[in-house]
Amino acid sequence: MEDSAAAVLKRAVELDSASRFQESLICYQEGIDLLLNVLKATKDEKKKAYYRNKISSYMNRAEGIKKCVVKEKEDGKCHKQIKIEENSKGFSYEKLFQEYLNETVTEVWVEDPYIRQTHQLYNFLRFCEMLVKGPCRMKTIHLLTSHEEEMSGIRGKSSSDVSTSL
Repeated sequence: MEDSAAAVLKRAVELDSASRFQESLICYQEGIDLLLNVLKATKDEKKKAYYRNKISSYMNRAEGIKKCVVKEKEDGKCHKQIKIEENSKGFSYEKLFQEYLNETVTEVWVEDPYIRQTHQLYNFLRFCEMLVKGPCRMKTIHLLTSHEEEMSGIRGKSSSDVSTSL
């Protein structure tokens, strides 16, 4: 278990160095939990003191990162990934985006390279309706997508930018 803790904490430090604070914080939390389990199983007092010291230093760094994450959220620089399994239900646009939508939002950029089918267009339309009906003071919605071209029998992709001002 000590090796697992070391690997997770090493990853936390790498992510921390790359300013990927949210991911880093998760790794620090997992690594600290693993180290706590190692500490509980350790009988040697010198090793216990060593682990306590390590846990304390990692906890201090994690607390500092929490402050960075809060600052990023306040500055609107937060990135969050939500994984939705195929055929899942109960994920409305309102539910997914409500924490980001308030009266200060006036412009939205959507990057989706695969809006080609009718149902995909309808989904984008529903998303736009949610933006317009919500608490936002929406002025512009941008869509960056791509279309496929056939050139000399080779399929290629090029980007298209569509903006609509409300």
